[in-house]
Amino acid sequence: TNETSFFRDIKPFDVLASTILPELIERRSAAGRRQLDIWCMASSSGQEPYSLAILVPETFPASVDSWNVRIFGTDISSSVVERARAGRFSQLEISRGLPASYLVRYFEREGLDWQVSSELRSMCRFELMNLAAPWPPAGRFDLVLCRNVLIYFSIETKRDILRRVRGVLAPDGHLLLGSSETTMNIDDGWVRRSYDRVSTYQTDTDR
Repeated sequence: TNETSFFRDIKPFDVLASTILPELIERRSAAGRRQLDIWCMASSSGQEPYSLAILVPETFPASVDSWNVRIFGTDISSSVVERARAGRFSQLEISRGLPASYLVRYFEREGLDWQVSSELRSMCRFELMNLAAPWPPAGRFDLVLCRNVLIYFSIETKRDILRRVRGVLAPDGHLLLGSSETTMNIDDGWVRRSYDRVSTYQTDTDR
């Protein structure tokens, strides 16, 4: 549907900033690995990945210079992938969820539009991908966002996607789904975690 906005459904972003990202950063620091890899599935024109890119320097300023933060956005539509790569948004798109303070710090005026800063664009990479088709090698991710995506697939396809996400998610990584989505009664290889009315899912290492 390509429906998206900056910081869409703000509560998950609050939980990422307050709990999940700090935990991941602490564990990676203890292991001597200053790198975070995030995958935004069905990222549309890029507002979700860029929202995450804003969250990093806003919440963990030191991570910008001393960490390698890589945000991978994928979508089935070539037109929105190209738009995401350009990082250019209309005033209407900017007004949907982006605080004015972030606009001032991370965007530049380009005619009637707004351009994402080179700092944020350097964190993000966008590629064309059909989640229901075979995936190319993608590495290992600390956080996967697949929000408001599974609702469009059959049970069999949902089960297949969730199985493959388990294959690319770090053992202590988190999967974040949409508020109306769940792994329950679809794939029993997950454990649900609750954070202030926000649920994430981790691989069940006891299976």
